[in-house]
Amino acid sequence: MNTSLAVLSYLSRHQDRYVSGQKLASEFGVSRSAIWKAIESLRDEGHLIDAVTNRGYCLVHQGELFDKGMLEKLLPSVPIHLFDTIDSTNRYAKQLSSEGCLTPALVLAHSQSGGRGRLGRSFSSPKGGIYLSLILSPPASVTEASLITSAAAVAAAQAIEETCGFSCGIKWVNDLFLDGCKVGGILTEGVMDVESGKLSSMVVGIGINFSTPHQAYPPALRPIVKSLYEKSSLVPEDVDPSLLVARLVQKLIGYSSALSERAFLSEYRSRSIVLGRDILIRTQKKQRKARAVSIDEDAHLVVVTEEGKEEILSSGEISIGLDA
Repeated sequence: MNTSLAVLSYLSRHQDRYVSGQKLASEFGVSRSAIWKAIESLRDEGHLIDAVTNRGYCLVHQGELFDKGMLEKLLPSVPIHLFDTIDSTNRYAKQLSSEGCLTPALVLAHSQSGGRGRLGRSFSSPKGGIYLSLILSPPASVTEASLITSAAAVAAAQAIEETCGFSCGIKWVNDLFLDGCKVGGILTEGVMDVESGKLSSMVVGIGINFSTPHQAYPPALRPIVKSLYEKSSLVPEDVDPSLLVARLVQKLIGYSSALSERAFLSEYRSRSIVLGRDILIRTQKKQRKARAVSIDEDAHLVVVTEEGKEEILSSGEISIGLDA
């Protein structure tokens, strides 16, 4: 792990405490100058780090959605890495995984400065959202690995409904929708073991628009995205985002440990907002029309083309007019 990541992780574990530069230097076997450069690099990424002479550095958390103590009680066997701001929870999770961290493990942040979506797209991640990455052990087969994104969509939708009362639909393969707007997205990535060349873990990144003010999103996204709550002051007192996170993690761990049973598939189908509808299939620079007719046992989308031919989509981009 590089010095910046190591310092960020250490300050996060000792949040709201000042740690001297000398202690950090001794902890990681580097110079005070290297610590200073790491701190400046983290500040450039958007982390708020206070510095006080003769006391050291402190990672400042502001406007927290999450109660780490509560999360640790609800998820006692899951190491939790909580950040105010981070470039990407998936990137940090993959770094942890490459260092041999135990699974499952959770990386959680209030905002991201470099969030990523599918196909290398950026993922807008302002304050008020829930941004997490769950590190899981690798499934038994490639087929099972391809089911994780679908299982994560169901886990997130169920957790939102149980915690907040909103019933979200799922747009194949990885988006959560509410009232015709996107409220969440999922990015699943595999981590390979360099020596064996085999999959060593899976990182499931999930972003949920919880209470982000609409104006915080880029203008181009405002017509197609929304939050569960329009602003933090409208979140009911009995709705706890820490409980939402814990329920999501618990459900996803449960589904991922028994992917071959496909227990989530019936609900994945029932929450689909594409089945029975005309869609556009986008591949590279081309697009073609089809009708979505079913979701098979591997969570692939079965469509019928304009020529009447049945096709099975295992990946790709589709549009139903909600996000075109």
